[in-house]
Amino acid sequence: MNPRGPSRGGAPSRFVRGRGRGGGAYRPYFYFRRNGRVIPAGGNRQPNQGEPGASDAPSVPPATRQPRGWSRAAGKRGRNAHLDCSFLRPENYAAPEDGLQVQSIAVDNPRAYSGWRLYFLREKYEEGNELATRIMAVEAYYQRNPQTFDFVMIRDRGFFPLCATGIKSDAQLKEVWPSLSADIREHPLRTLGTLSLAMHTVVVNHQLDCNDSTTAMVSTPEQYVPPTSRVRKIYARPEDFVPVESIEGISHSRVDTLFSIRGFVSNVGEPSYSLTWQAFRCSRCQMEIAMRQRGTFQPRPYQCKRSECVARDEFVPLRSSPYTRLSIRQIIRVEESSLDLVHDFETSLPAEMDVELRHDLVDAVRVGQEVVITGILKLQELGDDTTTADTSNQMQPYLKAVSIRDAGSIKRELSERDLEAIAMINAEPNSFKLLVQSIAPEVYGHELPKGACLLSLLGGKGAESEAINVLLVGDPGIGKTKILQSCAQIAERGAHVSGKRGAQSAQQLGVTFAGRNKRVLQAGSLMMASEGGHCTLDDVDKLASKQAVLLQCLQSEEVNLPLAGAFASFPAQPSVIACANPQRGQYDEGRDLLQNINITPSLLREFHLVYILLDKPSERDMSLTAHVRALHAGAKKRARIAARYALKPKTSDSMCEVSFNVSAAGRDDDTIKTEDDNDSIMQQDYDLDKRLEVLPEEGELDLIPPILIKKFLSYARQELNPVLNEDASNAVLRYFLELKESCKLDEGVFSQIGAGQLLGIIHLSQARARLDLSQVVSPQHVRDVIALLTESITQTSLNEGSSRPGARGAGGGAGKSAQLRNFLELTKRRSAALGRRIFEFDELKEIGTRAGILTGFSQLVEMANLGGYLLMKGANMYEVVPD
Repeated sequence: MNPRGPSRGGAPSRFVRGRGRGGGAYRPYFYFRRNGRVIPAGGNRQPNQGEPGASDAPSVPPATRQPRGWSRAAGKRGRNAHLDCSFLRPENYAAPEDGLQVQSIAVDNPRAYSGWRLYFLREKYEEGNELATRIMAVEAYYQRNPQTFDFVMIRDRGFFPLCATGIKSDAQLKEVWPSLSADIREHPLRTLGTLSLAMHTVVVNHQLDCNDSTTAMVSTPEQYVPPTSRVRKIYARPEDFVPVESIEGISHSRVDTLFSIRGFVSNVGEPSYSLTWQAFRCSRCQMEIAMRQRGTFQPRPYQCKRSECVARDEFVPLRSSPYTRLSIRQIIRVEESSLDLVHDFETSLPAEMDVELRHDLVDAVRVGQEVVITGILKLQELGDDTTTADTSNQMQPYLKAVSIRDAGSIKRELSERDLEAIAMINAEPNSFKLLVQSIAPEVYGHELPKGACLLSLLGGKGAESEAINVLLVGDPGIGKTKILQSCAQIAERGAHVSGKRGAQSAQQLGVTFAGRNKRVLQAGSLMMASEGGHCTLDDVDKLASKQAVLLQCLQSEEVNLPLAGAFASFPAQPSVIACANPQRGQYDEGRDLLQNINITPSLLREFHLVYILLDKPSERDMSLTAHVRALHAGAKKRARIAARYALKPKTSDSMCEVSFNVSAAGRDDDTIKTEDDNDSIMQQDYDLDKRLEVLPEEGELDLIPPILIKKFLSYARQELNPVLNEDASNAVLRYFLELKESCKLDEGVFSQIGAGQLLGIIHLSQARARLDLSQVVSPQHVRDVIALLTESITQTSLNEGSSRPGARGAGGGAGKSAQLRNFLELTKRRSAALGRRIFEFDELKEIGTRAGILTGFSQLVEMANLGGYLLMKGANMYEVVPD
């Protein structure tokens, strides 16, 4: 159906067919008029200079059109929202090749600078002015540092890194250009053009010197020698000129200034190629002309740029000229990574910013990689509504990258106030207890699972894979989700996935394609938590369709993506902290662990620590009630906690004044106890659960806010790499051999002990040493790890032992001797796990219930007492007699 033409006698139609009336400018075949602008029917908009009101409307390049269906304000932003990702296409961005919109130039380079027009399109060279003096000073700096700049490599690569430390400290350059740092921040395009032109001139002169020093080779009929090509445009990649800033703090008023952000690459768009400049040579005067190219229409010169020449046609295109440039563009999205922000992944997400890559920066990053990007702030238009007077809300900032660095080797900067707070935490008599109680304070008890999660957050950093995986299994409503959310908040690099959303959550694990045309590569949670990060999986048993992806990532440390005719692999080494609910709603102690949860056995073996959290009535219910009442009454609000750490930290004799490393001799006697090396570590009277529990006489602890815990963990991970001393190595080896020896009689437990468990013990010991800010792993650190690991093995083995045929028969009327033998075996394991031999009657009854003894338990305890296996130490108190 053809559009209607203009109506007679009325207002002119908004839809016009054919080219514009007069002016001679090119216009599309169909276009709209709206508020003084010409809008093609295809979508791209161009300002109509001939219409009234065109001067009032802002001149925006045609690449700023917002794609259909995309709106920042529409809907709640999140990973689960189905967004139109076609905004990643480069044509939606208004970032010109150069700072000035010049349609054509005459290549009239001065004699001293053969690449002048590559960097300055309109400005003419004047000898002796400020710009020429600065270029000569920068040239001299490059020539004085040949060991830093390899001119041959720079010529081949087309770019060079420029470190701020060297160029700022040069005294001779500082005399000529004292405002270099300020100019590169406020006027980055001109300053980078000056630095690049100086390098271009040095490279050209170096090439000429090399050609003069060598014998000129001439082509012969037997051998062809290609002519020496001209040096193309060279780009400077500045580093460390501006500090890293928060994405949320970037304002629109700082457009065209240099910024630096740090974050994770969450989306990577498809690269696009386009011819941006085409060089021509006049066939009469041999003048070289360069014209800007746009879209599919390729304009050609209609007259020579030289005033004496009258040529109107016969311009020869030059494909090998450095002024013929093929531009490569790519759009990525970066998610902010900052220690000063704590996000709740259930309700909000970190700030994001789009980044445009060009030339050699294209395909320089991968999804999930943490990078530091330095670039120039630009604006792109979001909406088509121009009726409102305020146009600032319609513009979205994005970054035009000029340099990219991998953030793995760049340490995070901490202020003096942060270091004082970290020293104050380390000065506590029992910092392990303080940090454990500060994780999910809403959840009462469960100190050992919290301690295991804390050690997992301190691990996973190093040259090799040091991931520590933790699984929490238990009854619903016991607080597993709260613990996982708290761990996701304080993790230096974390990602949270909730299995309650079913298939949508399953799609967030691996790498997927998004966007309207499925051409945008999107990183999943496993990729976002790689390279020393942590991925928290809530209800991992509900991710049944993606458990194979999780298993492959934990085993092979990579995520695969099948493509049409190809196969892609992405490295991923995340630490996983997961939780699972029983299939029947409540944990059944008469069933095996694998029968209670929907997890494959191969996936369960990848977790180093597994804890079972049961909701059972006990004497601690009164303390739990008081804890919940105090929490809701406001006695433990975080504002009061933060006010404590806003004060000046106290001095402590247990903290070293020189460094934060704390030795074993500097700790409190209640925290670190000496032990006899000849005794077995498993037989010590050491209860870690009691050490981490808050006693009534201690009162209320001043807990640490999550943002300070995040900074403490980040400092410990990046500054400390503990090593095991001889005593700690012997303690780990002795425990591992004892564990294998004690598990030989039980096939179900023996299958879990291997080289992987030994490596896990070492990594847990190193994480425990990082918590004390110590460079050496001591036997006391190994002792805490052994208590955590033994408790985990005991809890899982008790359930496995109760599900064996002998155990089930004991509960159904087997002989008293079989019941007594099974009960004593499980009691000794429980004693070894807790590090104590005295138990109350209720604790023994709980062990008997797990062993399948449902009736006659009092008579069984009397038989054990008469046989000398249990010794009565008081009213309802019994001591387990070791072998």
